[in-house]
Amino acid sequence: MGQQCCQTCNKATDEEKREILVPDQIIAQTVSIYNENSSSEFKQSIILLSKDEQYEEQPENAFPIESIKIPKQIEEYLSTLPDFNYQMNIRGQYLGAFLLKDNSQYDGEWHKSMRHGKGRCVFPNLVYYEGSWKEDKIDGYGRLIHPEHEYYEGQFTNGLKNGKGRVTQNNGAYFEGEFVYDKKHGYGNEVWPDGQQYEGQYFNGSKEGRGIFTWANGDTYEGEFKDNKMEGIGIFKWKDKEYEGEWKDSKMNGQGEFRWNDGRKYIGSYKNDKKDGYGEFYWPDGKFYKGQWKDGKQHGIALYKGKDMPNERQCYFEEGKRTKWIE
Repeated sequence: MGQQCCQTCNKATDEEKREILVPDQIIAQTVSIYNENSSSEFKQSIILLSKDEQYEEQPENAFPIESIKIPKQIEEYLSTLPDFNYQMNIRGQYLGAFLLKDNSQYDGEWHKSMRHGKGRCVFPNLVYYEGSWKEDKIDGYGRLIHPEHEYYEGQFTNGLKNGKGRVTQNNGAYFEGEFVYDKKHGYGNEVWPDGQQYEGQYFNGSKEGRGIFTWANGDTYEGEFKDNKMEGIGIFKWKDKEYEGEWKDSKMNGQGEFRWNDGRKYIGSYKNDKKDGYGEFYWPDGKFYKGQWKDGKQHGIALYKGKDMPNERQCYFEEGKRTKWIE
């Protein structure tokens, strides 16, 4: 009886023995079977998984290569950037490096013949990406590098910048903030090489909403923007003066108050950066003008009080000059 049992055990198939030897964890080994007539084709890649998950998978339209070749220009660019560990928490199927049908080189994880998980790719147009993929598209966190122009590090969705990230231009300019499908949208901070800076809201790629713009010489505007222009209510501060009021097309338009550090003050209407309509101008020595303005000059009927005048008087101005008194 014991001899019969041993004979039965010895008849176990090779397949059964092989299954017994497969561990419960994924075996990081790929066996490639190549076509004997051409090294540029392969029949299949066998991935050894757990004994309950063993199956075969091969990336379509992809040819296995020893490793991806990163162009020198990209390597030099990468050497100037901070370290970036895109391979953290790899859990997918790593099959090695492949040359794709569009001449891209990819090294990373796959799922159902699609780049999926963590990986890096050299595109034929001298663009490099490393980070997360989903269903063959850049998706998740990563960085996309155009050595001749810029690099972006942040969130992607379906191949587009989407979420928080930072774009750095080769000339030193950068934007850090929120994106929606490749456009600045939400809150962000933008800095230019000459020292100009904007911090505030964006809409569909343009400065829109509330924000602060600072010029290289220290001048600032804080207020509302629309389509990259000062529009709405805001305050502009120069070194020795400031204006607070309405803006349109980046010019003082509407009602506002202009104040000088020496005590002068104008309260009234503006049109295209010039006093126009009714306005009141006050001097620190007690003089004032209350009346009409045209193209930045006093023009029309007004109440005027000079420095040495005991009382105000009604008069008429033309092109900034008083022409007559009105009794």
